[in-house]
Amino acid sequence: MTSKLDITVAVDLSSESALLSPVGQLTVRNVSGLIAVARRAGSFGYGLDTVVDLRKLTGADPEAVEMIRDSGWQGRRLLGAGPADRGRAA
Repeated sequence: MTSKLDITVAVDLSSESALLSPVGQLTVRNVSGLIAVARRAGSFGYGLDTVVDLRKLTGADPEAVEMIRDSGWQGRRLLGAGPADRGRAA
């Protein structure tokens, strides 16, 4: 089964933030693409606050979410990673 992941990136230069909203199924096979996009979005400007919002996903492998946390991306927040993580820093 192939899992497609669509990622929308909204960059707001006035508030120095980037919001990544992936839609679809997050798996260990496609999480590297999300991490790469998150890193690239953070590189648009010095100190850009990068937020990855996982709340619109139809499903997420726990291993894939852990891979995001362990990746060292320079984001500020990982939303929707679990009940205890909503709105808190990753």
